[in-house]
Amino acid sequence: MTQEQSDFSKLPSARLYFRIGDTIVREGDPSDGWFVLLTGKVGVFKSDFTVAEIAKPGTVIGELGFLLNIPRTATLIAQEPTLLLHVRVGLDELYAKYPELAKRMMMIVAERLVKTTEDWRDTAVRVEAY
Repeated sequence: MTQEQSDFSKLPSARLYFRIGDTIVREGDPSDGWFVLLTGKVGVFKSDFTVAEIAKPGTVIGELGFLLNIPRTATLIAQEPTLLLHVRVGLDELYAKYPELAKRMMMIVAERLVKTTEDWRDTAVRVEAY
């Protein structure tokens, strides 16, 4: 178990196993926590598009719905046998009882935003104005 996985396992959580093709959450479902990838690979889908594949142990998944208290923003599907840590702790409790993990969560979100912006920029088509 990585240091990050170990740190997150201190939170109220449960280990969940998914087989290939199992839907973990669906876009639009209520958010009831977030996940940390322990083993396996998870596909991230919005509508009919593949957004990402996550295979790095310790990666946080499904945090946007948790942080913003909104429905799931994507569908997650196991791409191979997958073990996730399902974390169920409210934002206020995360800040109050686990400030270092709250800070790490904010860093994860910020890094993901930078990557998404760079990916978008790399695929955008430059248009010249006349």
